[in-house]
Amino acid sequence: MYFEGIEKNQTRLFIINSLLELLEKRSYNSITINMIADRAALGRRTFYRYFKTKDDAMKYITEQLMDQFADTVIRNDSHGIEEVTIAYFQFWEQYINILLLLKKAHLLYFIEDNLTDLIIQVAKKVKHIPTNFPAEKLVKLYEKHHYEFSIKLAGFWKATIIWCEENPRKSPEEMAKIITALLT
Repeated sequence: MYFEGIEKNQTRLFIINSLLELLEKRSYNSITINMIADRAALGRRTFYRYFKTKDDAMKYITEQLMDQFADTVIRNDSHGIEEVTIAYFQFWEQYINILLLLKKAHLLYFIEDNLTDLIIQVAKKVKHIPTNFPAEKLVKLYEKHHYEFSIKLAGFWKATIIWCEENPRKSPEEMAKIITALLT
């Protein structure tokens, strides 16, 4: 099981784990809602109670991953770039099977296309951005620094993809030293 212990709703857990298990053997485009429901030992209608489409299920998976990353940052009490980077790579070490599966299935775009929003959600959850921070102020900050933010975020993500393919992979501490040196 991919998300054992994370997802509290048992039915949703069956659905998302079934989708990920099917991805091990099939292309994303060939997987149907019926296949996911059958694998989860649920009815098709039950699937639709939780998700409108399999894309919605994939988006949910990425949101849960980022929520778990935020929990790792909180658990580690990470504040500076080096500490957050260590937490980030510790998190991905824990979920390396999902990261590699999404890469193999050409589904990283579910993370990449929403990376800015996902990172902002993480920053709010870990209180690096106050939850009551006015949205219009956040938009203005993003507009002012969007190139810098985008370049750093894209570079960080690309480093993650390179790292996940390494054998052996560098430790979270080694990655933190590399990335901190590049960003400071």
